[in-house]
Amino acid sequence: MAEGDSLVRIARRLDPAILEQRILAASAPNPRSSIRTHARRLEGRRVERIETRGKHLLIHLDDGLTIHSHLGMNGSWRVDDGRGFGKPERAAWLLLETDDARVAQFGGTTLRLVRTAELARDPRLARLGPDILAPDFDPEVAAARLRASPEEIGVALLDQAVVCGIGNIFKSESCFEAGLDPWRPAASLTENEAGRLIEIARRQMLDAVETGRRPGQVYKKAGRPCPRCRRAGIRSRGQGDDNRTTYWCPNCQA
Repeated sequence: MAEGDSLVRIARRLDPAILEQRILAASAPNPRSSIRTHARRLEGRRVERIETRGKHLLIHLDDGLTIHSHLGMNGSWRVDDGRGFGKPERAAWLLLETDDARVAQFGGTTLRLVRTAELARDPRLARLGPDILAPDFDPEVAAARLRASPEEIGVALLDQAVVCGIGNIFKSESCFEAGLDPWRPAASLTENEAGRLIEIARRQMLDAVETGRRPGQVYKKAGRPCPRCRRAGIRSRGQGDDNRTTYWCPNCQA
């Protein structure tokens, strides 16, 4: 699933392509698109702002309309670099054209048009916790919310109502760097432990935004020697109701 760092990078690619631009043509070529019958409502509107909230992308238009997108596991936004999108246009869920650019979304779990004024009442957005990549992010608030969770640390980090933007990669990698067992109850964290874990996750994700590279100490390294202690092999096991795979060192993170 696209994590918060990916969404920020997508927003940065879309900004120079469509920000402050008027949409000249809009279509939804894929018959499975959820906005196929009303994509043309976007024509003539100007893109005023592109915003990310955790794993959600919001493209705000003039006249009070917003495109709300969630990419899920396999969705993507692409900008035509003059050689196409790298995928057939007929597969696009949304295709936007301006004077200077063409952008498209392929796949995803959410693509809808919504009145901007209604976003504050949208239950999917209203339940989101603090965005870990937001400029005004308060790590102390996020750490307190993490410690208040009744779940295990690894599950709580993925709970977008606790703090939004963290996905499976940074869940495992931040716990590893912090030396914390992801199977511990989140409520057992001390203030210092929770604060350090949140700060590590934020730093890792901000680095990924700038460099495009994510940490790879334990994620998908099951069976390999721990890069820190060399005394144990990295383990993996499904965690939580969604059975998302967690990677950890049973020695360093005991």
